[in-house]
Amino acid sequence: MMEKYGICALSVVPVREKPSSKKEMVTQLLYGEIYSIIEQKKKWTKISNNFDNYSGWINNSQLTFIKQKDFYNIANRKPLYCLDFNGYIIDEKKQKTLIPIGGVISSCQELNSTFFGKSFNQKNKIINTSKKFINSPYLWGGRNQYGIDCSGFSQIVYMINGITIPRDASQQAKYGIKIDRDEIQAGNLAFFGDSKKKVTHVGILINDKKIIHAFGKIRIDNFTSMGIENIDSKKITHNLIEIRKY
Repeated sequence: MMEKYGICALSVVPVREKPSSKKEMVTQLLYGEIYSIIEQKKKWTKISNNFDNYSGWINNSQLTFIKQKDFYNIANRKPLYCLDFNGYIIDEKKQKTLIPIGGVISSCQELNSTFFGKSFNQKNKIINTSKKFINSPYLWGGRNQYGIDCSGFSQIVYMINGITIPRDASQQAKYGIKIDRDEIQAGNLAFFGDSKKKVTHVGILINDKKIIHAFGKIRIDNFTSMGIENIDSKKITHNLIEIRKY
């Protein structure tokens, strides 16, 4: 009988488009995130992240099963997130594991571990949270401070602040309320693309003139009516499509 539920017991677990280490990493699981099991093969398992329903394949060597009751206990519990670059857990074997920002440390009891570091479960601190990722390198499919993409960045920052949005920028642009430039407030999301219809990039607005986003690294650039102006080159790198509040 196939197991139905699992939990990320490592710092980060890569989730791939297809069951092969050579295939594209489409997202990541962070410590403490739970998932449903869709399909199992000899070396790979297809899972769906309970937080955003994003699915993909993880290697069976990184698979950790949990009981149904534990899955629902975590799912129904108010989450508590790691907000400490130096945060870590000590497990029942007295082994230390570093925890990324956004790791779900409220799952520690099911993993028989103790967390050491700063945690966070409040709202309305979006900009403060986003600035903790400054200079984190860009990584397609990444969701943590050691490698993160544009939509992973907006999703994790919002998640820590109690707001659930989908994984990809094009999906995020379908939620919230579209607003005009004169309605901008700190924490709104701005979406960009090569055309007015196809969203390919997202960033978090600090105000109506500055934006923090992932472009080579997490950085702060100028925000104009045309789009993102690189503060170094003074060139428009991303064309504005729309602005949304959540």
